[in-house]
Amino acid sequence: MASNILLRNNLIADFDKLAADIGAFPVKCMGTKNYLITDSIVDGLYGNLVMEKLKALGMEVYKLVIPSSSLDRTGDPSTEKSKTLDNFKMLTDAILKNGITKHSVIFSLGGGVVNNICGFIASTLYRGIGLVHITTTCMGMVDAAIDFKQAVNHCCGKNLLGAYYPACRILIDPTLLATQSVRAIRNGIAEAIKHGLCHSPDLLEFILSGWNKLKDPEYLETLIKMTVALKAPTLTHYNESNFNEMCPQYGHSVGHSLEFLSFHTEGQALLHGEAVAIGCCVSAEIAKIMRLCDQKTVDYHYTVFERMGLPVYVPEDQKIDDIAKQMKYDKHYAKKQVTMGLLTDIGTMHSKDGNFCFTIEDDVVRQALHANIRRRDSVKNMDKEYEQSGFKAANMACLA
Repeated sequence: MASNILLRNNLIADFDKLAADIGAFPVKCMGTKNYLITDSIVDGLYGNLVMEKLKALGMEVYKLVIPSSSLDRTGDPSTEKSKTLDNFKMLTDAILKNGITKHSVIFSLGGGVVNNICGFIASTLYRGIGLVHITTTCMGMVDAAIDFKQAVNHCCGKNLLGAYYPACRILIDPTLLATQSVRAIRNGIAEAIKHGLCHSPDLLEFILSGWNKLKDPEYLETLIKMTVALKAPTLTHYNESNFNEMCPQYGHSVGHSLEFLSFHTEGQALLHGEAVAIGCCVSAEIAKIMRLCDQKTVDYHYTVFERMGLPVYVPEDQKIDDIAKQMKYDKHYAKKQVTMGLLTDIGTMHSKDGNFCFTIEDDVVRQALHANIRRRDSVKNMDKEYEQSGFKAANMACLA
């Protein structure tokens, strides 16, 4: 499985001029029907522009739009709740009724959700047609569009229906991030931090150097390039070692459960990267309980994510029993136990005889979740005491 990744500023603005020179799409799609799939938010920003660029090249292309929320339970614009089998059916019905050939291409224009849905569609139509990602979010640029794991959600859990299917082209234009909120950019940076924790202290150092540059185009372009350079080999050599599965999935066993449950509890829902950040911290607690890493490594997890403005604690409205139960739907759950990759140090994944995947006892998972919650409550109590002492000091000053 292989993809060509094209990363360039102003790539979309100059697409009609550059497309032929950079091989931005399979030539065979000319002369057949193709489909641009986007969501209603991105459509308003770039939908017509990209359609004009594709048509200017002489391409027959039709646009389909997935509904998205201008403000959903995450508190931000999101398409997550549209990542469903119902929308998959709606899109494939429209495509098949309008017509395709084996040379047709699906162009996905949007973030990780749109990239995932389009990937699943492309993998199933005619048992596989062309797929080109034009990704518009930080999450898409560092992770979702790069990967070949395509999926939609199910009522039982996240990403339970899907396929392994690579895009033939992945187009990354960092200038598109100008329309993203800081929270959405942090959401993508969480996945970059994950790669740094697993195999690149240099990437972590660079990420931390830009904690106050989250809207700086040069910083973001370099961060994307460094992250893609780390992620791409895990895909190219996917079958050579289970490191190439466990590294990209670090923090996801817990993270996916937290993300899914956050849409079914009363508090604010979590973005994917936010859930992964918490999942990585809990994974570090697991490694410490299993005596694979020291407290310094655990503390660094919390520090790096917090420094970049990401959550690190299990939400107060989620219960350990519910999290543990939801983890049974993780694709690495086997023989009634969770399996995952763990760290021994920052930049080093634990391995034994070339194996990077380990079974975790349910009791250990629960202990790690308890450790995370104790830390959360301890910090909360310290903050409360600090606020109260400040209030008392202010009152004393007034009395004086």
